[in-house]
This record gives sequence, structure tokens and C-alpha cells, in this order.
Amino acid sequence: MKKLKLVLKILSVVVAILLLALVALVFTFDPNNYKDTITAQVEKQTGREFEIGGDISLSFFPWIGVKVEEVMLANAEGFSEEPFARMSQLDVKVMLLPLLKKELQVDKVRLHGLFASLEVDKDGNNNWSDLASKEASAKQPEMQAPAQAAEAGEQPPAIAALAINGVELVGATVIWSDAQNNVHSRLSDFDLTTGAVRFNEPVDIQLSTNVKHNEPELDAQVNLTTGLTFNEAFSNILLAALRLEVSANAPDLLKETLELVLQSDINIDIDQQVATLSNTQVSTLGATLHAQLDVNSLLSEPVINGVVHTDSINLRELMSRLEIALPPMAQESSLTGFAVASRVKADAQRVELDDIKLNLDESEMTGWLHVLDMTQPMVRYKLHMSPINADAYMAPPSAEATEGEVPAVPVDDTAAGGAATAEQEPEIELPIELLRKLDLQGELTMASVTVNQIPVTDILMKTQAKAGVVRIDPLELKALEGNATSSVMLNVKGEIPDYSIGMKASDLQPGPVLDPMLAAIFGQKDVSMDGAANVLVNIKTQGTRVSVLKQAAKGNLQFDMAKTVLHGVDFEYYVRNVVADYLTTKSIAVPAEWRGNLDPETKTAFNRVHASAVVANGDITNKDLILDSSRVKVKGEGVVNIVRNDMDYKALVDVEPARRDTTAEKLLDQPLSIRIHGPFEQLAYDVDRNQLKKALGDMLEAEARERINKEIEEEKEKLRQKVKEEEEQYKEELKDKLKDKLKGLF
Repeated sequence: MKKLKLVLKILSVVVAILLLALVALVFTFDPNNYKDTITAQVEKQTGREFEIGGDISLSFFPWIGVKVEEVMLANAEGFSEEPFARMSQLDVKVMLLPLLKKELQVDKVRLHGLFASLEVDKDGNNNWSDLASKEASAKQPEMQAPAQAAEAGEQPPAIAALAINGVELVGATVIWSDAQNNVHSRLSDFDLTTGAVRFNEPVDIQLSTNVKHNEPELDAQVNLTTGLTFNEAFSNILLAALRLEVSANAPDLLKETLELVLQSDINIDIDQQVATLSNTQVSTLGATLHAQLDVNSLLSEPVINGVVHTDSINLRELMSRLEIALPPMAQESSLTGFAVASRVKADAQRVELDDIKLNLDESEMTGWLHVLDMTQPMVRYKLHMSPINADAYMAPPSAEATEGEVPAVPVDDTAAGGAATAEQEPEIELPIELLRKLDLQGELTMASVTVNQIPVTDILMKTQAKAGVVRIDPLELKALEGNATSSVMLNVKGEIPDYSIGMKASDLQPGPVLDPMLAAIFGQKDVSMDGAANVLVNIKTQGTRVSVLKQAAKGNLQFDMAKTVLHGVDFEYYVRNVVADYLTTKSIAVPAEWRGNLDPETKTAFNRVHASAVVANGDITNKDLILDSSRVKVKGEGVVNIVRNDMDYKALVDVEPARRDTTAEKLLDQPLSIRIHGPFEQLAYDVDRNQLKKALGDMLEAEARERINKEIEEEKEKLRQKVKEEEEQYKEELKDKLKDKLKGLF
């Protein structure tokens, strides 16, 4: 027993001595004395200059920790003079005794003035790969032990409890400089602070930083706040009331400062590989998007499911803020109400939008759209559009058009006396490569579209695209009280795109389309046409510019009408005035009443209207125009050039007058040739005066010949009468002489 007490006393003395030695070591040990050793080891491992410019402080009890200041690791050789990394201060302390119970209690972690410069030179070499390779080779032997432990089924112990008094990352800067691609970015003033960190308790997080980029030029301030909650296994993570604010200046893209706000509640279940984004809202430039999304297979092949919708967006204001100029529109309220809603399912390869509801002002589009393969892409859709007034989005009518006159037809630069060559004309920009890969099948139906106050209804448009060939077939619609079926094709397989269009229309009432043109031709506002027309169109062309497409167009056109009535058109009145004006120039008097008056209620009924044309070399050539009625027949032929936007056409108007007594009436009975020519916006109408001159000369010659013949006949008649009278007189004289002789005999 005495020996045991002696042993205990000896042990007590030894422990006391060791404790005193430990205390003495703690209070006398200065890690700064080992700076050179630490520096040498780091430089040996990295091959770069390493420097600890400040103090190193250690603590052992009750907190075991380290504090180091002014640390710098130099850049790799051949890169900028900026250090690869540096920091002003690192301060980390862990409570010692709780570690024995697998509890981690950490004082506030402080990291101030962190700086890192990541660089790529013009040859594509970077300034960090050498460090990564050395680190990997150094760690390779050490990695075998955990692997063996894992094979044996051993697992590292879990943390029973966690308590961190906060994280303070202040003044961090990260630079990315890519000389090969001329890309330079800078993340500066990066501050991250948190509240106390505990398992299953919300952690307040605040983050702010400034981001700068050179191409495109960008200067953005980013702020983020959220409440972070996670469990002991780090398998369930909640980001509550997450709010991301971005204030960005990008003068190359947008002159005003872009303000963007993202809000969401995010719940991540690592075990189930599911993330839920609820109450998600993104707002910028006056537009707001709402979303409720689930992300499945989070760590393998994520799949997004959910619903999205926007608040009503004023597209006019949005375009203005984006500095996209909109053309003038007939209605100022156009594009002021836009909203979209849809169910969404998406992964890395496909996107499916179902239950689409898109509102544009007073119209609505519904249906579905699936992109089955993003790389090809493969697209399928079926959409329906409610009635839409396209006139509301067209240019406002000019003052002349408002008063009933037809506005001038705009002329292409290539038509204005060759002011622009085909080389100067911009090419039609088609996404050729996309169209060659596109696999598309879809159907669009539209209840009605109003264009130029003409309703087009029951529209069906089926579109197919495969291997560079895009077809709209059929394109069916009802318009002008008739039906039309079309097919349109675009082929981009070759170097030059090919186009074709075919159309067959029946029972169209072309009046609403042709009436303004007729009003311009006849100079009367009340001119109109009634009648049903049949139209055939078959055109093919190719090219990369509009003028080339016009020049290369080839095909046929045909227009037929049966019974047709022109209201407010009196061909005889127009021809009478042409004849009267001409005769007046020849000093042949024409009574004023003979000219007549134009009756706006006049109707001209045609039994047949027909025209066909051949399209080739930029010309539409017609040789068989005919308008046939009982009193008027019009024939015509000529050429319309769609490249120069001009025409040269000759019409022959043949009026059947009620009487043919006077020179004017006889001249009226002659077919009148009228030439229509010039650019569309300045058409000229010329009467063939040579034809009138010849007709008048022939008539005057015929009248003179008739008058001479009549005078000759009259003289002949006088001579015959005189001979007859003299013969009668001679007979009487003979009778008298015979009587006298007979009297002498008796």
C-alpha cells in the first residue's frame, strides 16, 4: 500500500512537471520563429516564391486556433506581376474539449483581403495547372488509406454537433484574365458574412460583390441574402427567403442600369435528389416572371417540372428600355398587354411546354410546344390563336389614305434608277445551319386575322421541316367570301435558298382589295367591284436578296371572273371626254351636252373577266386581258416589272355608242388605245393620239368621199331630170308639128 502511494506521488509529480512544461511551451513558443522553415517548405512544394509578411499567432486552450497575416504566393513564371494569391488575415479558432465528443465549436472565422489571379496566356497556358499537378502527386499515396478503409466498410465519424459563431469574408478579389480569347473579368469587394451556424437552425447569410467584364463591357453590383438551414448529415438544405439583387451597367447592350431581383425559397433533399423552388419570382425592366419548380435527379440528370407565368408586360415600354425601336403602329395600345403561362418539363435534351396560354392585347394563343431534342433540334407543336386584328400593329394610315386616296407604292432602292446595286442590298438573313438540322412538325390554327380591314378566317397552317426543306402545306383560309389553299416551300440544302409558292383560290370577292386601286385609276372615290374570282398562282424562285428573288421568279398566274359589276365606272363617259378633248384640239366643235355627266350610280356589267400572266426575268407579262360586256369591251396586254416596280401596259377600250351620226359619235365608235406606264407611285396614262388621228382622218376622208358621191349623184339626177324634161318638151313639139301637118292634109 505504501508502495502504491509512493508510485502515485511520483506520477503526480511527473504530471505536474509535464503540465508546467506544456504551459511553459504554450506561453513561450513563438511560431514566427518558424516562418523561414514554413516559407522554404511551401516554395519547395510549389516552386514559387512564398511570403508571410505579418505575424503568426497560435492559441491552444480553451480555443485551439491560428491567426496569420499578410500571406502571399507569387505568380507562375511568364505571367503578370500580380501575385497568384494573397490574403491580409486568416483567423480560425476551434473549441478543444468539445472535439472529444465529436462536437465542432468554432469561433467566428475571419478571412480578410483574399486575392487570387487566374490567368491564361496567348498560347492557352494557365497559371494554376502546375500547382494542381504537384498537389495531386503529393496526395496520391495518402489517398490509399481512406480507400482501403472504405473497402473495409469503415466510415469517418459524423459530427455530432456544430456551432460556428459566424463567417466573415471581407474584401476578397478574384481576377480572370484570358489573353488567348481577350476575356478579362474581375470579382472585387467580395464580402460574405453569416450569423451563428448551427445544425437545423437558420443561418443568416449576406453576400455582396462587384463584377466587371470587358466583352461585352459589364459593371455589376451583386447582393444576396438568405436564411440557410441544414441537418447533421448535410442531406437537407433549405435556402429560405433567398433574394438576389443585381444592378448592372452594360453600355454595349443597354444604356440604362439593369435592375434585376430574384426571390425564391429553395429546399434541397440530397438523399432523394430533389430540389423544390417555390415562390420564385424574377423581376427586371418592368417584367415579372413567377415559377413553382421541382428538380428531380438533381445529382445525375436533372429534370425540371413546374409551372411558370408572367404578370402583364408592356412590350412597348420594354422595347423602349432595351432601345429597340418599334415602327409606328395604328393603335397606341398595341403591344401594351403581354402575358404568358405554361406547364414546363425540361432536361438537358428536351423542353416541353404544355397548357400554354399566351395573351397579346385582346388576343390569346393556347396549345402545346415540345422541343424533343435540343441538339437537332426536333420540335413539335399544336397551337390555336383567337381572333387578332393585325391592322392594329400595322403602320398608321397616311392622311391621304384616310381621305380615301391610295398611298404611293414604295420603291426599292434597286428600282430607283439603279441607285443601289445587288451587292449593296442587304442579304436575307436565314439561319441556314439551324434550318438544315431542324426537324419540325406543327399545326397552327387561327380563328381570324384582320388585315387591311379584311377578315381572314378559319386559318389552318401545317408546317414540316426536315433536312433543310421547310414546307407549309397546306395553308388553308377563308377570305373575301371565298376559299384559298396554298403551299409554300423553302429549300436551303444548296448554297442558294430555293422558294416556291402555289395557291388556288375560288369564289373570292376581290372588291375590297381592288377597289382602292380602281379608285386611283379612275380618280373617283366611289368606284367598287362586285363579282367572284378564281385565282391560280404557281411561282418558283431562288436567291439571297429580295431583288434577286424577284429577278429569278418563274411561273404562271391566272385570274378569272364570271359576272362582274363595276360601280361608279362609265367607260363611255371617259371615252366621250377623250374624244371631245381631241376634236377640240382639231377645231371641230363638240356640243357640251354631248360630253355628258358622270353618274356615280352608273354600273357596268361584264359577262367575263380574264387575265393570265407569265412570270420570268423580273417581268410579269400579260397578253390576254379581257373585260367583256354588251356595250364595252376592254382588251389589254403589257409587262409589269417587279424589280424596278414599274409597268408598261396597253389597253384597248371598245365602246358601242347608241348613235353613229356625228363625227364625234363615229369617232367614239372606234376602239381607244390607252397606254399605262411608269413607276407604280407615278403612273402615267396616255391616249394613243396617233390612233385617234388616223381614225379621224379615215372618218373625214370617208365623209368627204360620201359627200362628193352624193353631190355627183345629185348632179346626175339633175341631168337626168333635165334630159327627161327636154325629151318631154321635144316630144310635145313633135306632136304639135305632127298635128299641124295633119291639119294641112285635111
